[in-house]
This record gives sequence, C-alpha cells and structure tokens, in this order.
Amino acid sequence: ILPVRTLTLECPMGETGKETISSDSPTRLPEAKRALQSGKLPRKMGLIISRQDQQYEFSLAAETLAVSGLKLPAPEGDNERVRDEERIGFLRDFLETIDLMYDAFLAIRASDGWTAELGRMRQWLNGSERAARA
Repeated sequence: ILPVRTLTLECPMGETGKETISSDSPTRLPEAKRALQSGKLPRKMGLIISRQDQQYEFSLAAETLAVSGLKLPAPEGDNERVRDEERIGFLRDFLETIDLMYDAFLAIRASDGWTAELGRMRQWLNGSERAARA
C-alpha cells in the first residue's frame, strides 16, 4: 500500500479548517504530521495497491470507506467481450483486496496488541519516532 497524490485532513469541530496536501507521497511531508498534531483527522487519501502483479490506484474516504477514482489495470484482450471480462476480473480482485485489507485492520484493532499499537501511533505523533519503531 502506497499513499499517493492527495491527503485531505479536516478539523472534526470545524475550528481549524480543512487541508488538502498534494504530493507524490503526501504522508511523508511535515505538513501532514503538523495537521494531525493540530487535531485534524484524515478524511480522504489517494492510494496505490499492488496485488497479484496488478496495480490499482484510487481514493478512499475515511468515514464511509467509499472508493472513488479507481484506475484498474488496462485490459489486454483481443475483442470487446474479452476486455470486459478482464475488467470484471480486475474489479473482483480489487474488491477482494479491499476486503482483505479491512480484515487485516480488524484483526489488529480487535487484538490484545491494539493498546501497544495505539501507543506507538501516539509516540510517532508526538515526535518520538525512534521509540515508535521499536
């Protein structure tokens, strides 16, 4: 999973506004961390996922998990029917990948290790990056 293109953050109370960061890797920019530290929450992020030698690029909304702007791999079939079937297969694989990602998140979120994971996130957010990696 690779964050790309845009990251939209917004103040949940509407006090400090909305910020959209555009870059090849928006999560690596200091503006993203400062926005999180100021209380803004991620609302939408551009992502690239590679699975089974196929690459999918899309935006994911945080609250609804709605996918937008999905770019499927280009079909290589000889005729329209074969290309359509290939696109349907790519879409099926993409949806399965999203389901697997959500299952992986739930496994972490529902585990006994969630408290430690949350602590690492807080350490990173507070600037203790070395401690968060340990």
